[in-house]
Amino acid sequence: MEFLAPWWLPGLLLVPAVFLWGLLAPRGRRVVVGSLMLWRRALGAGPAGRPSARVRLKSPLLWLDAALVLLLVLVCARPALHTSAPAQPVATVLVDRTAGMLAAGGANLPRYRLAADMLPVADEAVGAPVRVVGVPADAMDGAPAVATLAAVRALEFDGWRPILAAGDVWPEAIGEAARQPDRPVLVVTDVPPGVPLPPNVYIFACGAASRNAGLVRAATRIEGGRWWLLVSAEAAADAPGAFALRVEGDGRALAEVPGFIEPSKTASRVLAMPGDPPDELRVTLQGEPDGFPADNAAYLVLERARQVRALLVGDPGLYVRRALAAAEGVRMFEASGGGQEPLASADLVVAASAPIPTDWTGPAALVTPPEIPGRLKPTDETVAAEWQVAADHPLADAFYLAPPDISPVHRYELGADVRPLVGTREAPLIVTWTEGGAKRLAVLFPLDRQASDWPTLAGFPVFWSRALEWLVPSGRAPPVHTTCRPYSPVPGGEGLAPAEPGFYSVLRPRSAKPATQGEAESGSGAAAAAKDEGEAGARLGVSFIGSNESFQAGPMRNDSEAAAAAIRKAIAASSRALYRDLWPYLAALAVVALVLRAWAAR
Repeated sequence: MEFLAPWWLPGLLLVPAVFLWGLLAPRGRRVVVGSLMLWRRALGAGPAGRPSARVRLKSPLLWLDAALVLLLVLVCARPALHTSAPAQPVATVLVDRTAGMLAAGGANLPRYRLAADMLPVADEAVGAPVRVVGVPADAMDGAPAVATLAAVRALEFDGWRPILAAGDVWPEAIGEAARQPDRPVLVVTDVPPGVPLPPNVYIFACGAASRNAGLVRAATRIEGGRWWLLVSAEAAADAPGAFALRVEGDGRALAEVPGFIEPSKTASRVLAMPGDPPDELRVTLQGEPDGFPADNAAYLVLERARQVRALLVGDPGLYVRRALAAAEGVRMFEASGGGQEPLASADLVVAASAPIPTDWTGPAALVTPPEIPGRLKPTDETVAAEWQVAADHPLADAFYLAPPDISPVHRYELGADVRPLVGTREAPLIVTWTEGGAKRLAVLFPLDRQASDWPTLAGFPVFWSRALEWLVPSGRAPPVHTTCRPYSPVPGGEGLAPAEPGFYSVLRPRSAKPATQGEAESGSGAAAAAKDEGEAGARLGVSFIGSNESFQAGPMRNDSEAAAAAIRKAIAASSRALYRDLWPYLAALAVVALVLRAWAAR
């Protein structure tokens, strides 16, 4: 038997103190007599004194008091029996197996070795069992599933060379942290997280130690026929001198900034660029090379991103406008003068207390719509509708937050093909249907504070974001410059991006009319044109910017101290799990002793 809180054991000294108090404390009581002469005669008969110690030790109240104190001290000390259950891993170690871990870091050592050497070195942390997981593979060849941190630090990767495949360790780390929130997750990687991480995730990323200057970020914004370029850089204190910034597009110089960054400084600038955005963009720092040029150049190509143009009809109100503006890639505009031009350029119609334009055949979202013959017919009856979500509806996952409060609303009679999303057919709140192949969604109560508090809750913009994705799966796509990391999947193509930064042709065959048998054999006509078009393809820009291979990785990220403290806490929790507590039984005995003492004192 062991005590999990032994600092309470000095309280056992109270037990002999109870006996000492019982023997020495006066035990007199007031007696009423008829005559003091009788009391004096009694006293004269012999000497009067305290009861003997033997008589007091026989008192059951004294023994019950001592037992009660003894049991309470033992309950606080938490006695427990050690079980034979196997020790569970106190942490999970995720080792990044992607190709970047093979790159050389400081002292010409591979990055996996530098990152693994950062793991905690405290004695209790090194000897604790941990679960070892390789990413992206589920297991590592030649490595045990359960080992110690000391074994992981000494692990040679020769048995399982890092693989040349795309993979991101952070989704795996977030999943592990969610599955075991009371256990630390230690990540050995060279890629920084792109999303916020749970507090029980600890990073051991060596990164790259640039001895010169490097780009931290290069990004563009294209809007209204103009485009801007954001460039951020950082220079080491021992950099040989100032670095100039040079921007090139489609093989021609677009801008140059002398003395853009000085040693031990950071610099960030937004450049207003002339002309149309180029298909290929290169941003470089001009200066003395440092042997690691990847962080001195960023390569971007013009890609296309999703955008939805929403035409507002009627007055959707402030809350709906804010929710639509918060959705990614949504642009709102309103019709003026009843013209048809805005309608022709819209992807979605949002109508509030107004009918859908008669010429519109695409997707639409409606708020408190008027009567739609055959589908929606408002009545004068008001109902207290309940917030019941149809679990089998594609938009059901948009309602994972707490339901709002809804005042009595007017009931609608639904057509046969109208499907309730929230509420029931007798008391519908949100419904959907399909009309001519286009999806329609209708909110059947006003979106203001008088009808419901839903517009002020966090779930309101979440619903509209999911609803837009469901209504308009693909919208218009404005141009945007993007980069591609080495060994990452090629956007719109097949395979993985090359390892070195630069521009590479991506084979993207375009559609062409079928070739006749003779044209196919001779390689002429449409078949030859399609072949030439496919070989020309698009250009892919590969850049190290945005990964830990850029300058922003340094200085090294090391969570050793915090991880060691979390592991010690997990070790204590794991140790407690190996014991069976006895204090509940002692607490029950203390209650029994208290009841007996109360009964004996009557």
